[in-house]
Amino acid sequence: MAFRKWKDSPEVQDAVSKLEESARRYSTLLTENTTDSKAQALKLWSSMSASYWEITLALVDANTKSMPATLTFDPEERLFIDLGCLHTMPYISSKFDLKSWLNAKCAGDIFPVMTFSDYIAESWASITGNEAPVPVIGMSLDDRIAALTDSLTDAQNKRDSFIKAIAPKYPSNLNISQTLQTLDDFLISATKVNMRVPEYREGDEPTRQKLSQQRKAYLDAEKSILLFISSAQKNEANPLPLQIVEKFTAFHEKTKIIAKEILYSQIDAVKIARRNKKITDTCAQMTDAMKRAELRAMITKKREYLAVPAKNARCDTSLLAQPESIPLDYAKDYEIVREFTAMDIDMFSVPRVRMYGIPRVIFVPGQGLGTYDWSDHTIIIPAFPVGGNEKSVSYALAAFRWDSDEDRKLKTPYEQQIKENKKKSLLALAASFSKDYSLWLTKEKRGYRILPSETRKVFVNMFRPKADE
Repeated sequence: MAFRKWKDSPEVQDAVSKLEESARRYSTLLTENTTDSKAQALKLWSSMSASYWEITLALVDANTKSMPATLTFDPEERLFIDLGCLHTMPYISSKFDLKSWLNAKCAGDIFPVMTFSDYIAESWASITGNEAPVPVIGMSLDDRIAALTDSLTDAQNKRDSFIKAIAPKYPSNLNISQTLQTLDDFLISATKVNMRVPEYREGDEPTRQKLSQQRKAYLDAEKSILLFISSAQKNEANPLPLQIVEKFTAFHEKTKIIAKEILYSQIDAVKIARRNKKITDTCAQMTDAMKRAELRAMITKKREYLAVPAKNARCDTSLLAQPESIPLDYAKDYEIVREFTAMDIDMFSVPRVRMYGIPRVIFVPGQGLGTYDWSDHTIIIPAFPVGGNEKSVSYALAAFRWDSDEDRKLKTPYEQQIKENKKKSLLALAASFSKDYSLWLTKEKRGYRILPSETRKVFVNMFRPKADE
């Protein structure tokens, strides 16, 4: 029996029985292997797909009947809500490691990351005015900031040790240790000024002056270190190899990227609280029944967007697990998100992020290519990617980039400076951009020349690192 703990819930058991019966008929039709049976199987599969929402909503209703402060789902419920898989319907591949999937945990980073069941639990917390539970696959905001801070310290230590190791080979009047310490001490302050965070933008004059002075100290130290590296590279007797210079540059740039991520995450705390309070205030006067209905409405509202990944990939839109399918590894897939974000950190310097914060990343059931839900400011990544994990993630980020480009810093040059794009419709342009942006991240940024020269030139200009103000 599926969902044994809800054996006394007719809504859950009736929906499950209906799906199981259809699944048995589906398997029988497939084994007959005739043209007619295949056509009937395809028709039956389409009707089976509606069961995903019937069962998910029945499970949500059953779990919220007692009006819990925190909504939690057990492993069997997570398996169905997040992958569309019943343990009584062994469609998923035998190679699927259930234990690893249940214990998956994504590294702390700039994005709030969650599964669809996490999203439902978070929505319930907002409706009832309770603290949102920590996502099963993610971390709390405080823990993510702490993890990023640890990553920054590690990156700074690696860069500093790297410089100190080569310094004795290139005597200089520069106090290396003191200069590196200045870089470490004032990186966050310098980044605050560059990003014009509220503390600097809205702060009193003494605060603004202090941050500006610390930024100047950071820039002076950075200039000194870069001159030291340049001088070592030009040393006639023992020139510093180019690969060593590139390694230092990578270390140093990583510290600046992580500093930005920390500040974006800190700023997000206010926006997250504001968003949750808005929902809580709206639902404050609702009865318990109305609150449960509101949760159903929020879930149902996602229904249209959960089909978009499959539509983009032109594949089956069912949210049920496909036969012999293997879902992605959340932690590994999120590492791809982190890698690609670091290649385009300016994606967060857009009005939409300044207004609503960093978008959430939600792993959802179904197959296809990643996308962006404008209405809910969420990046959606299907559990069963089509064309590979990197393609799915890059398409999701491309959709976010395109839809959040309200000031047309990307749309205008992409349309006007590439001859073949000038006559394309808006939908065709968006589709073309997703494809090109995906190639830009997965190939071009790694040194492979794939894009046409005209397109590559436009992308180089669009994504050229911006100088600090």
